[in-house]
Amino acid sequence: MSLHWTVVVCGILVPSKVWSTTLASDNAANSPYAAEAGGAWKGLDSTPGENPPGTDNGGFGFQPWDFSGGYHQPEFSPYGELNHFIDGVDFPASSFNGLGSPAFGLTNANLAYGGDTARATRVLSAPLQAGDVVTIDFDNPVPAPLDPFASAGFLFRLNAGGGPLTASDPNITERFGLFVTVGPSPSTEFNNWTVTDSAGFIDSGVAPTATASGAQFRFALTGSEGYSFELVRRSDGQTLFARSGTLASAGADSIDSIEFAMFGNGSGNGLNGAVAQPTGQREFFFNSLHVEGAQLLGDYNHNGVVDAADYVVWRNTLGVSVAQGSGADGDNSGHIDLPDFDIWKSQFGASGSGIAATAIDVPEPFTTLVGIFLSLLLSGLSSRRYGALTR
Repeated sequence: MSLHWTVVVCGILVPSKVWSTTLASDNAANSPYAAEAGGAWKGLDSTPGENPPGTDNGGFGFQPWDFSGGYHQPEFSPYGELNHFIDGVDFPASSFNGLGSPAFGLTNANLAYGGDTARATRVLSAPLQAGDVVTIDFDNPVPAPLDPFASAGFLFRLNAGGGPLTASDPNITERFGLFVTVGPSPSTEFNNWTVTDSAGFIDSGVAPTATASGAQFRFALTGSEGYSFELVRRSDGQTLFARSGTLASAGADSIDSIEFAMFGNGSGNGLNGAVAQPTGQREFFFNSLHVEGAQLLGDYNHNGVVDAADYVVWRNTLGVSVAQGSGADGDNSGHIDLPDFDIWKSQFGASGSGIAATAIDVPEPFTTLVGIFLSLLLSGLSSRRYGALTR
C-alpha cells in the first residue's frame, strides 16, 4: 500500500485525495516458480517443443500464465525446451540479467529462417480501472536478428479480451504497446522503443541499449480511454521517455491482460552444439509485476463517493484497531480515530477514484457532526489519547 502525504490534519501529515492498494502482484521468487522437473515456469497452451504445460500462478490478482502463440525449436537452443525459464533457478544466474535472480526469462532458438517466438501472457483477475497503475521491471538484450531476411525484437502489450494478440483469436484487442523491432527492411524497423496508441506508432527516441541494464515500464490508466506512460531507468530513476495519450482501438473493452514476447533474437551465446551456452546474452528478462489501484480517501464503504454513509462506518468503529488502511482507517495508522474523521470531513462530497476524483467545499452542517463526534470521543477515548492525537 502506498500513500501521498501532503495534507496536515490535527497537526500531522495525512494522504491527500487518494491512497493505493495492490490489486495484483507477482515475482519470480514466489513459490510456484521453485525448481522442479520439466522447468520451474509452466503455463497454459504451450506448443510442441516448449515448456511442458502447467498452470503456474504466482502472487495474486492474476490468472495462470498463458504461453499460447509461441513457436520454438529446442534442438537449436542451449536452453532446450525452456524458452520460458527462471533465471537463477532453471539455469545459473546470468550476468546479463540486471534485475538480479530469480527473474522471468524468454529465449528463442539459434536458427536463421526459424521465426521463433516466445510469448507469455498474464490475464488479470479484474480489468484495469481509471487510476490503476501497472509497473514491470525488465532488462532487454540488444536486438540481434539471426535471420538476414527477418526481424528480431521484444514487446509489451496491454490487451483487452483475455489473452495474447494472435491470429488465432480475433477477440483480442491491443490497447497499448511498447516494442522494439530490428530487421532488414526500413519500412518494418523500429530501432528505438516505440509506443502504440490511438495515434499509431510513436518513436520514443530511446534506443534499447539505454534500457539494457534494467528499466521499468510504468503505465497509468487515467480514464476509460486515457493513459500516461513512463519508461524509467532503474539504476538512477531517470525518466527516459514519458507520454500521455489515448488508447488504441477506441471503445474496445477494458485492458485485462499483459503480454510479453521476444522473437527472432537467438539464444544464449548464439551458438549451437557443444559450444552452446545459456549465457543470457540474447534473453529478455522481466520481473516484479504490480498493479496498484487508487482508492478515494474518506470513502470508507468503497462505493465511489464520500458521504454520510462513510461517517457511519467511522462512527461505528471509532476506537477500534484494524489492519492498516482498512475500514475507516484513512490515515493508515491502524486505529480508527480523530484524523480519520477529519479526512472524511475534508473529502466530503468527493466522488470517483484515483486522479478522477473531485472534491467540493464542506457544508455548514458539519457543526452538528462535530458535536456528535465529541460526545463519542468522550465516551470512547481517554483525554490522554485525544491529547496525544492533537498535539
